[in-house]
Amino acid sequence: MLQKNSSTTTLVPGLPERVFTRSGASIEPASDVWNWVDGVFTGYIDFRRYTGNNSRFILPLKHSLVPYLKGHSISHVHNLEHAFSHFLRLASPAGDVAPGDLGVYAAKLQPKERWRLSTLNGLLQRWISLGQPGMDPSCATYLSERRKPGNRKGNAVRTRDPIEGPLTEAEYSALYSSANAAYGRGDLPLWSLILMRLLLACGGRPVQFAALKIGDFNTSTGVLQLPLAKRRSESIRTSFVQFDIAPQTRELLKAYIANLEAQGFDAKSALFPTKVVMTYGPRKELRNVSDQFFGHCEPDILSNTFQSELAPHVPTTARLDFVQFPVNPKRFRYTFGTRLAEEGCSKVIVANRLGHTDLQNVDVYFSASPKVVENIDEAIGPLLLPLAQAFQGKLVEDEASSTQKGAPGSRIIDFRVSDKTLGGCDQCGKGCAFDKPIACYTCFRFEPFLDAPHDQVLERLHSNRQKYKHDPRLAAINDEAIRAVQEVMAMCEHVRQQRQQQAGASR
Repeated sequence: MLQKNSSTTTLVPGLPERVFTRSGASIEPASDVWNWVDGVFTGYIDFRRYTGNNSRFILPLKHSLVPYLKGHSISHVHNLEHAFSHFLRLASPAGDVAPGDLGVYAAKLQPKERWRLSTLNGLLQRWISLGQPGMDPSCATYLSERRKPGNRKGNAVRTRDPIEGPLTEAEYSALYSSANAAYGRGDLPLWSLILMRLLLACGGRPVQFAALKIGDFNTSTGVLQLPLAKRRSESIRTSFVQFDIAPQTRELLKAYIANLEAQGFDAKSALFPTKVVMTYGPRKELRNVSDQFFGHCEPDILSNTFQSELAPHVPTTARLDFVQFPVNPKRFRYTFGTRLAEEGCSKVIVANRLGHTDLQNVDVYFSASPKVVENIDEAIGPLLLPLAQAFQGKLVEDEASSTQKGAPGSRIIDFRVSDKTLGGCDQCGKGCAFDKPIACYTCFRFEPFLDAPHDQVLERLHSNRQKYKHDPRLAAINDEAIRAVQEVMAMCEHVRQQRQQQAGASR
């Protein structure tokens, strides 16, 4: 079938009856709504939104998008369609799109939105090369000659941006403690806590975690096989990178997987299944049972739901005047890459861990000025102390006042400093793989005793810190525990002062 181009006398082919994506998904381009699945993603474009004068662009727009359907990701197709609809809203062309309309559009874009012109350029160049109607051919020359700013990648990492860049050590530690405490109180689901830890431990993208299956984690060795993203292959699950998961997170994963298996999930099921992540389940299941991603969350849904679950429990930061700092998978990825670089890893290792094939993509993690980092640490370190909330437990009078009252496994003692009991564990240390008593002070299950020798624990921690003063990263390993012990000591002193005041008043 042929259609006549209204701008020229050229005849152009009509839409194909069916198009197949690179992974085999089928789409009927003539449909008013494109709704398809491609790997872990779900595509949805409603062309009925183009009403009135804009309806004339529907057919040529579809023609221009069809080539991208065949060889690009769903997100790229979405971005192209969104770029054009955004252009129509701002430029409102009366007839065929002309260079003047593009100039109007560019002038209305905010400085941070100028990258949109780059996205639009790719679509319109294809549109014109296909000879589709509605576009003045001179637009191709206009766009080619005009400088099209793209996203200024890397600035957030280079400048340690407090909103979009990597987390500082203090923010990292405070978030870890806050999330652990929230989970212990029952306010944060286990899947969210595990996903947060994996994001910080692996630096992956949401699409990688959305593609994870239960069998990708070896419960015996603790090794996680994370699918690689951004590879032009039929499926995201063709290449993997291995991560050795830390013991504490490993135990949480084992418990989480055991619970999934009890619900009927097997090794081929999603590690973060839709039925677990989404309370009410998906509105419509487009995949059949034989699809390898049946039951998997879409990356955007997994990411957005995760952020919603974690948001209420994010600590404050002095870098933003003591308000909660934004958290999202991209910031966790930046944090992972930054920490690797600061620990002395080579560009090759950082690129491998992050799934990059080009070393230039990781230059940003090595280009941040050490002075910038030093200034940030010096400025916010002391300010964070009052709000760090490193201690998450509950101060009690003595063993008789504790939850377990001295039951086996509940007593926390460090014979390196004293044979006196420092406090109790309200779960008797069940399933705990943390280093006692250092980790206890930042654990929500810890119940320190009022008159325990906490000062001796603090002295030992300070002494250990001095041993590694030549390496700031190693020296800072127990800084959160130091803050927690200091908070416990301050609370104990406050209680003693109150009692002295009450005793003096009663005389």
